[in-house]
Amino acid sequence: MDQSKLKEFLDSSPSIQEIRKFAKMLGLRIKRTMKKRDLLKLLKKELETLEITSSATSSQHNGEERLHPSLPMDFDLPSSYGKDRLVLLPVNPRWIHAYWDFSSNSRQKLLASEAILRLYDVTNIIFDGSNAHRIKEMRISACEGNWYFEVDFSDADYLAEIGYYESGKFFPLFRSNLVRTPSDHPKFTEREKWIDLSTRKAKVIVIGNGEKHFSEKNIGTLTTSFMNPSSEEFVKYLETHMSGGAMHE
Repeated sequence: MDQSKLKEFLDSSPSIQEIRKFAKMLGLRIKRTMKKRDLLKLLKKELETLEITSSATSSQHNGEERLHPSLPMDFDLPSSYGKDRLVLLPVNPRWIHAYWDFSSNSRQKLLASEAILRLYDVTNIIFDGSNAHRIKEMRISACEGNWYFEVDFSDADYLAEIGYYESGKFFPLFRSNLVRTPSDHPKFTEREKWIDLSTRKAKVIVIGNGEKHFSEKNIGTLTTSFMNPSSEEFVKYLETHMSGGAMHE
C-alpha cells in the first residue's frame, strides 16, 4: 500500500464501516469490539510504519555504498577451469552430447600433436581400451569445446576418451563417464514371476506366441508372520528363496 493513498484515506473522514473495510484490505488484524478511534489509531500506526520503511529505503538508495551490491552486468564465466574433464550426456536415443576442458599439462601435449576425441560403444562389456564394439572419432583443437555425436543404437552404453596418435597408435589422456542412451521402443519381458499365497509357490509365467506356459517352484512353508504380502519380512523371505530376488519382473 502506498503511504500517500493511506494518508489520503485518513484525511477523507471515513465512516467506521469504510475504515473496517480498508483495514481488512491492508491485512490488519481487527476485532469486532474495536471502536472508530481504535481503528483510526491502528491505521495511523500503519502509516507511520510505511513512512519509516520508505525513509530507510530512500536513504539506502541515496547512500554512497549499497549494502548488497549486484554483480556487474558484464560478468562472464571463465572459458577454461584448467582441469582435465570430459563429460557425456545422453540427449535422446540417437544423440549424445560431449563437452571437455584441459589442464595446462594436457594442453601442452596436444599442441605438439593432433587432439582426437573418441566415442566407444561398450554395451554389455568391460571396456579395456581396445574391445569396443565400434568407435567414432573426430579431430578437435587443444581448447575447451563440445560436440554432438549421432550414435548407431539406442539403449546402449557409451564412453569417450581424448588423446592423440603417435606412430599410428592412439594414446588416451583421460576418459569420460559412462552413459546409456534411452530406448526408442517399448520393452516387453518374456518371463513373469508371481507368488500364489494359497499354495506357497512361486509361479513363473513364460509368454510367447500369444500363449502362456506355467512352471512352478516351491518356496517352502510360510509362517504366520509372513502372511502379509506387504510386510518387510515377507519381501526378505522371497529374496532368499527366489532367483532374481523379485516377486514380479
